[in-house]
Amino acid sequence: MDKLSQDINKLKDLFEKQIDFDNISVQFKVEDRKNKKVYVLMENEEGYQLERKIGNKSFKTNLNSIEELKNQENLLDEDKEIFSKLFERLNNKLIDKISIGGLRLRNPILDASLRQAVTNNISNILNGKKYDKVREKLYELWEESKRDRNKKEEFDLFLRDIIVDILFDYIFKLESGEKDLPTPIFPTSVALSETLNYYICEPKEIYTLDTKIELFNKLASSICGRCGQRLCGLYLPEDTDEGAYTKDILKGYKNPDGLIDILRIAGVGRINLREIGPFEYVFYLLDRVFQEMFRRNAVPDFHVELIVQEKKTPMGKPFFYHYIIPNLYDVFDKLYHGDDKYYAGKSKIKLLISSFLVENWNIDNNLKRNNSEIAHAHINRLLYYIFCHRKLDMDSILFLEDLKIKLGDTTPIRYLAEVISWI
Repeated sequence: MDKLSQDINKLKDLFEKQIDFDNISVQFKVEDRKNKKVYVLMENEEGYQLERKIGNKSFKTNLNSIEELKNQENLLDEDKEIFSKLFERLNNKLIDKISIGGLRLRNPILDASLRQAVTNNISNILNGKKYDKVREKLYELWEESKRDRNKKEEFDLFLRDIIVDILFDYIFKLESGEKDLPTPIFPTSVALSETLNYYICEPKEIYTLDTKIELFNKLASSICGRCGQRLCGLYLPEDTDEGAYTKDILKGYKNPDGLIDILRIAGVGRINLREIGPFEYVFYLLDRVFQEMFRRNAVPDFHVELIVQEKKTPMGKPFFYHYIIPNLYDVFDKLYHGDDKYYAGKSKIKLLISSFLVENWNIDNNLKRNNSEIAHAHINRLLYYIFCHRKLDMDSILFLEDLKIKLGDTTPIRYLAEVISWI
């Protein structure tokens, strides 16, 4: 096997592991359309569904078998004859359409990115003339599985292979034969001019297969959370003990939807989830990890990568920012390493950040709502400079201090002078 084939197989294995088949549903359809009348016969796990459309009027009913057709009082004899012929076509495996539902990818960022363009499009692809024989084979296995339970596994495996092949080729465009592969899902913009952002080629963004494997692996294994309209993913290399340990800690804060429970892991009191910024998200995750590392006498000997998905194109399509946060040891050493960096079981830097949260200020609720967005924007900027530049952004600190006083909260910002002295 040549190097290209090995790379493709490796990428395909990564991709297949991301597809969640647990809630998938399949529906087979045969149709009769003429004289502005549409007759549709559908079969799924629950039985048969008949639908008749004449102009704006529609009639639907469910059947368990063809024998029940003759008892349908709402159907004319002409209708029953048409549906009988549709049953014959179904029995002859002349499937017009197949509908695949419930298909999703396990990683929330990948799923959100590909759902509209790819996973929701699987039925349209399967209904092309190219897949006539595939639909016939699927229905044949489907019918056999109803009579023989052992055939159910064969049907599931065949359907799984077909879906993997179609989606894989659709996403990675391997049939094009191009050396460099355009991509619909990977990082597409430089987030901030001060931040390194790699794998970007301007003006045309193209990726070799090796790079695509690396990027897909990072997206697929990222720890995801929702920040307002954004999805954020934090990629942690697992090739070090502490990197793998960090990922295990964060997995304990996942909700059933695969997203991090920000409220639980942040532990900063009230917080407006719609306004949390990407670096604020990273801070809440890493603060929990750094505190645990100090207790274990360990150090973070790795970098992290932040992937931010936003929907800001005119068509609402997602695009990505990709930030590289260098080796975390400096941040850990300055802000977490040492007994003096903690108070009452919490890090002083987190107590400082929580003092900047408008939601925790002693002010009117309307003032909190009206100023939450700008306060979180400055908190995010402050944390961006700490993580990426290892320095404080005093402009953001002064802005937040002034805003706090202006809005009428006179309680002091906790540990500000002390944290400033560390950095």
